[in-house]
Amino acid sequence: MASSDILLQVKDLKTHIAGRDGQRVVKAVDGVSFDLKRGETLGIIGESGSGKSMTALSIMRILPSAAKVVSGEILFNGENLLTKSEGEMRRLRGEKISMILQDPMVSLDPLFTVGSQLAEPLRVHRGLGGTALKERMTELMSSVSIPSPELRLKQYPHQMSGGMLQRIVGAIAISCDPQLLIADEPTTALDPTVQAQFLDLLESLRDAKHLSVIVVTHDFGVAARLCDRVMVMYAGRIVEMGPIREIFDQPRHPYTKALLASIPDATERGTRHLRSIEGAPPDLGALPPGCPFAPRCDSVTERCRREYPAQFQIAAGHVANCWQVMGQ
Repeated sequence: MASSDILLQVKDLKTHIAGRDGQRVVKAVDGVSFDLKRGETLGIIGESGSGKSMTALSIMRILPSAAKVVSGEILFNGENLLTKSEGEMRRLRGEKISMILQDPMVSLDPLFTVGSQLAEPLRVHRGLGGTALKERMTELMSSVSIPSPELRLKQYPHQMSGGMLQRIVGAIAISCDPQLLIADEPTTALDPTVQAQFLDLLESLRDAKHLSVIVVTHDFGVAARLCDRVMVMYAGRIVEMGPIREIFDQPRHPYTKALLASIPDATERGTRHLRSIEGAPPDLGALPPGCPFAPRCDSVTERCRREYPAQFQIAAGHVANCWQVMGQ
């Protein structure tokens, strides 16, 4: 693959969170590496605490105060984001890289109108004002299917529904035509009907703008709808990665298999017990030796408890970190 095809490269990224006592260290992201092609949509899947959102926040460089990237590289258009000043990152955020958070009420300031918040990136990054600004704002509102845009621009966030607010956040995210859009659990706060509508919107925006997209989700249904590839994370690491269809049809890591088995099957008649993954994710501040999924795995061996598994290639672009994959 030509380097010009790659928009984002994350290399051995490690993000740690310091404990309150200053001694304990939580390895929230522990050696994550992946590429993202131009125009590609990549899904990051895992349970809460798997490191998927911390990976996204590390790329944006908007980590909580206790968290810090301790090593690795994040190359965007060949430039390492970790070496850029905060001023340089502010210029990149919104213009080249944008993010949609899972709760629009957190993203939007309740004290300012929707219009003033949509106008800000256009003024800062595009230098728009007057008639040009109003026309661009109206165009953006229409692009995310907001009716009566002139009226809505004058309203405050509390005057709108959750689905409409998420569309507003989407409009802000694409306002300056970024190259990369990161969506962190974008449908979690929405009811099922509005979820479907927002996924339709996200899909159409991606295709119209030829965006590269990272979708952070715990929902394989969302990933199947939007993603070309998916990487499954557990305990701060990637345990399996590959084309979405292949991951669905031939999952190889026991954790991926367990996640897929826990999805309700709408085609089944009668009642059945939903399968769950026994146990709980490990304490990231005190990880056990070997594979962190070993205590919850049905096919665990003694080697799994002793050594972290190597990464095995299953097919082109499909890898998994599990001793059982190659019968080791």
